[in-house]
Amino acid sequence: MSSMTSARRSQRILWAIYSIALSLPITAVAQKIAFTFDDLPAHSSLPPGETRLQVADKIIAALQQAHLPPVYGFVNAIRLQEQPDTIRVIDAWRAAGYPLGNHSWSHMNLNEHTLQEFETDALHDEPVLQREMGNEDWRWFRFPYLAEGDTPAKQVGIRAFLAQHGYKIAGVTMSFSDYAFNEPYARCSTKGDMKAIAQLETSYLAAADHSIDRYRQMSKTLYGRDIPYVLLMHLGAFDARMLPRLLDLYRSHGFTFITLKEAENDEFYREDTDLNLPPGADTLEAAMAARHLPLLQQTEQPINLEALCR
Repeated sequence: MSSMTSARRSQRILWAIYSIALSLPITAVAQKIAFTFDDLPAHSSLPPGETRLQVADKIIAALQQAHLPPVYGFVNAIRLQEQPDTIRVIDAWRAAGYPLGNHSWSHMNLNEHTLQEFETDALHDEPVLQREMGNEDWRWFRFPYLAEGDTPAKQVGIRAFLAQHGYKIAGVTMSFSDYAFNEPYARCSTKGDMKAIAQLETSYLAAADHSIDRYRQMSKTLYGRDIPYVLLMHLGAFDARMLPRLLDLYRSHGFTFITLKEAENDEFYREDTDLNLPPGADTLEAAMAARHLPLLQQTEQPINLEALCR
């Protein structure tokens, strides 16, 4: 066999291997996700004998043990007025090197208030953020209830206000209603109902697992790829209990953990980071609706969270 024939055969083999590689699903590339926590320093009810600081310490410990990069916590500073000792939660969050963002002073729903009322409430949150964050970047805004305005005038107006004050929107592109588990957990703990708590644990992880598939399917339907996701979590007692297992679940799906800023560098979040643009679809659900694509349905909870341990 001539050297030229041998070279051509080698080239054909290499091309065949390359073609096969191109046809394989890209499962080895890790998906990226930024964890974020709302409702600092106090969210939902507590089980007996647990404090707000203990909840925060558990969450911080789980994040540190999993080696997450700095995680934003979004503050409702009214809680510091209602429960002054919860300043220790803010202190612990900052001592861990984690940043804070604005979640409005009173967790106000923009859809239920005037634009002026909402703007005043958002500004009222700023002194705590300025004091705690200093020169670090605290100008990320997370809308309570993810409500960005129920009229076009509100949507345009709040974007202009946030842009004027140098904010970026902390978008949400993955969630599983984690907040809904914290109240039943407190009730079941009060009753000492360990069987119900075990049901909560199973349902919580199942909901998270389903949401991963659901949002990834939406992202791939829309863009043919995984966008870097931003996960909405809450600083609740059951979240603290479940966080080590939840982090393991995301790892088992191939996720690596990134910062909010890294996630929102993606083109998908441009309308969240450039508020001079007109309002548009900044969630995967909204992007699906804008293209008239059917939403993938969420699975129903196997247990009635509202009725559990009543």
